[in-house]
Amino acid sequence: MNPISHKCCPASRTKFALGIAGWLFGCGALPAQSRHLFLDPGFVQHGEGVSLSVNPPQSREIVIRPDRPWEQFMITFYLTVLDEGGKLRMWYVCRDQDNVANVAYAESADGVHWIKPSLGLVDYHGSKDNNLVGLAFLEGNVFKDPHATDPNRRYVYVTTVFRGGGIYRFTSPDGLRWQRDEAPLLPFEADSQNVTFWDEPLKKYVLFFRGWSPNDPRGHQRKLVRMETDRLDVPLKMKPLGLGRNSDAARSPFIVDEAPTVLACDEKDPDDTDVYTNAIQRYPLSPDWYVGFPSLYRHTAKTGNDGRTEGQFISSTDGISWNRYNRQAYTQPGLVGSESGNMVYMGVGLVIRGDEIWQFGTGFRTTHGDVEGRKQKTDGAIFRYVQRFDGFVSLDFSSAGGSGWTAPVAVDGSALFLNLDTGAMGNLRVGLCDQTGREIPGFGVDDCDVLKVNSTRAVVTWHGHQDTSALRGQKVQVAFRGARTKLYSLRFE
Repeated sequence: MNPISHKCCPASRTKFALGIAGWLFGCGALPAQSRHLFLDPGFVQHGEGVSLSVNPPQSREIVIRPDRPWEQFMITFYLTVLDEGGKLRMWYVCRDQDNVANVAYAESADGVHWIKPSLGLVDYHGSKDNNLVGLAFLEGNVFKDPHATDPNRRYVYVTTVFRGGGIYRFTSPDGLRWQRDEAPLLPFEADSQNVTFWDEPLKKYVLFFRGWSPNDPRGHQRKLVRMETDRLDVPLKMKPLGLGRNSDAARSPFIVDEAPTVLACDEKDPDDTDVYTNAIQRYPLSPDWYVGFPSLYRHTAKTGNDGRTEGQFISSTDGISWNRYNRQAYTQPGLVGSESGNMVYMGVGLVIRGDEIWQFGTGFRTTHGDVEGRKQKTDGAIFRYVQRFDGFVSLDFSSAGGSGWTAPVAVDGSALFLNLDTGAMGNLRVGLCDQTGREIPGFGVDDCDVLKVNSTRAVVTWHGHQDTSALRGQKVQVAFRGARTKLYSLRFE
């Protein structure tokens, strides 16, 4: 261990991306102060006895099970949750006994108890007493378009229309009544959970779709491609090159090399493993970051289509280069025979409630290709997951002790707050250094009152005082020394 003392941090030229004030994806207003997470592996300029770890959420309860005729085969892999004025709205995909897919709707006030309202919109086998919204295509996510000039097009859903000539945009005034554009957005078939949204920092729509690498020698077939556009109401100028030709002539070709690949399995992943879904979105509390929750699919052979999945966590500042850390599971299958015993997938949507982030995803008893198993017993359940805010990745201090310091950050508040968990046996001390690497008098690591707490808002004090107002406007490097502690984020307020 290299204790941090008076000469605690060397000068650094690394620029750490600051939060984008005034914008928050779906959750209200962003605080004026910047929030600094440990998502960037370069944020810690030097560390000994410390490491970055992905932290799985808690799987709390099953909130939706298949219990309607149009769900009799399964609730399938993809879903979206939007938080609108305290009411949670969910769009999920289900299949009936004939394996016909439909998008269904549910809503909740507390995230735990959900109702499937009778919408009276879709005639299903002679009755409109159901919660179906009239979308028979399963691969999109629902988002509200802040740039929709027509109130009838405020909600958007972009999906493959099977045997319909490609990928289309659907729009709706309320998320319940949908109409399809006349022309396809793309002349392809994307064949998975595709994520589209208006990216406010970028000022464009971004589209994360499935791509294919059909001849990969290690059987890494499925991958993630990315596109961006100023408009979704006109077709994108991208034509098939012929590499993704579908064996079924009635279906559209797959995307292979027509769009840039941004995430694919590599030499660190097992053979015959694919990036199946992505669940990418801006992180509401620090929207300079994209976060994603892809499911990795380990199929049985290069040409097979059966196997299990687990969820992982990824992050990026540009949506192109992604941090995968040490590829720990973020969500993983449960015990054999359980309702998530073979597959898990994460939906799109991060709900912020107090100190918690709620996520919703699907779990399956069967493996990917076990159609017969689903015929024998209906499969698919929707789970609620709970994560502490900023808790996706932490800087972990070893039991023997560790130390480190960050890239420069702006002091934009009168006190320093940490999101950390020392457990019962851990501890942490914090110091502030100027950009020449010298400890600021009165704010040294040894001046710090030891922290022993599990808190998302632990205030740092030095000999009993917390006021950092005299440093406001300056950039400082934050130094740490501790043991048995997880540090998730820091911010000045």
